[in-house]
Amino acid sequence: SPAVFAGTYVEEGEGLMVVLAVGTNTYQGMMVEKMNEDEDGKSVLQTKLDDMTALITRGGAIAGALTVLVLLVRFGMAFWDRSCCKERWDNAIHHLEWLRFFVTGVTIFVVAV
Repeated sequence: SPAVFAGTYVEEGEGLMVVLAVGTNTYQGMMVEKMNEDEDGKSVLQTKLDDMTALITRGGAIAGALTVLVLLVRFGMAFWDRSCCKERWDNAIHHLEWLRFFVTGVTIFVVAV
């Protein structure tokens, strides 16, 4: 192979080389520059991870909120039709149901994050 890269050792013999690029003009130099590009002191990888974390957090919050909303609507419709509860509204019983729905939504959010 006619290519010689940085750090190549020659064990014996002689040779001539033509230098094509040095420093930041080499492939390795360009990679180092890309890794050192700063956005508020963060590397490219850190920036992408932060974006992905924000996306997962938003998705978890939306999923949790939708779950609570669906459970509340379902409960309200069943209570309105009297298909779930034959008795009248009882704060001791029915407020606990709402609390369970909220806890379910928070659990979905926490698991997503």
